[in-house]
Amino acid sequence: MKLFICILLLLVFPLTVLAETGIRGRIAWRGELVPGVTVRAYRSIDDIAAGKEIAVAGPSKIDGTYSLALPPGSYYLTARDYDGAPQAGNYFCYYSGSPVRVAADHQTTVGFNLIKIPREEPMVEAGYSGIKGELSFQDDPLEKVYLYVYKDTSRGFKGPGYFVQPVAKGDFRLRLPPGDYYLLARKRAKGGQFGPIEIGDYFNYYYGNPVRIEKNRIRDVNLELITRMPLLEEGEAVPFRGLRGVVKAGDGKPAAGLHVFASGRPEMTGNPDYFSAPTGPDGKFELKLPGNGPYYLLARESFGGPAVEGERYGKYTGSPDHAVSLKDDSSVQEIEINVEAQTVQ
Repeated sequence: MKLFICILLLLVFPLTVLAETGIRGRIAWRGELVPGVTVRAYRSIDDIAAGKEIAVAGPSKIDGTYSLALPPGSYYLTARDYDGAPQAGNYFCYYSGSPVRVAADHQTTVGFNLIKIPREEPMVEAGYSGIKGELSFQDDPLEKVYLYVYKDTSRGFKGPGYFVQPVAKGDFRLRLPPGDYYLLARKRAKGGQFGPIEIGDYFNYYYGNPVRIEKNRIRDVNLELITRMPLLEEGEAVPFRGLRGVVKAGDGKPAAGLHVFASGRPEMTGNPDYFSAPTGPDGKFELKLPGNGPYYLLARESFGGPAVEGERYGKYTGSPDHAVSLKDDSSVQEIEINVEAQTVQ
């Protein structure tokens, strides 16, 4: 019934096309459009916990719609119905597509799929420090999920984190040294630990980030996952900006199943700044990039560590400095990367 009401409201209250620069969209909880929720924009992930928003939209309307004027740039976004400390039953959403790029004279469509903040038990004394809890979807335990633990937000939760915990049956228990951590959970329909979130995947950012772990105390963490709702994202998308191209094997044929990684460092050490979804049978890839670069690129099958025996691996060498630079806000470049199976000495 709620889904029927949601669809009916989408027909009765279409999104109004606004001329100003910023974001707009709809806000829902389990298919039901929600009024009275405010969208907030931040320059960084750390600013969310610090309460340093740079802009706040007016409360969402009865049809769940909102709009927020923003100058061109990249923003991290949340939606919530409270001020101050969150309470059980409040609505919350961190937009997992963050950072969102806002282009001049353009309204970027951003939909928020809310959770209700759960009740959690107080910390308990123990012989070690860590977290315990449950990963769920709409009140039911969710199986075969990855729980990601990050200590650093500077890369926007891209690539490997401090720790990745496979969770088989929904409930988990994890030892962690005292400190502050950011928690996320992801379950990809295609499987695997890494890659962009797509339709059909489950994901979420823990509303209580960063989580403070104290010595010899266990903290209760209940993280509800959500899915992307296409109905909330209808509208004109921001123009694509970045790289498109093809990855080819040594015989010149398209290479499937490889990620393209982009780094601002010529040595390309550490976690990549950006990465693409795996190439398809045609070897093609698409990689969104927010800045002008220069970007140093490589294509490979796995994330992190040295190439292993037989892994297809190759760096971009199509320019004198082996880098790619974008020229303006709407720049799109087509490139080719060649890979070969590695031989480890």
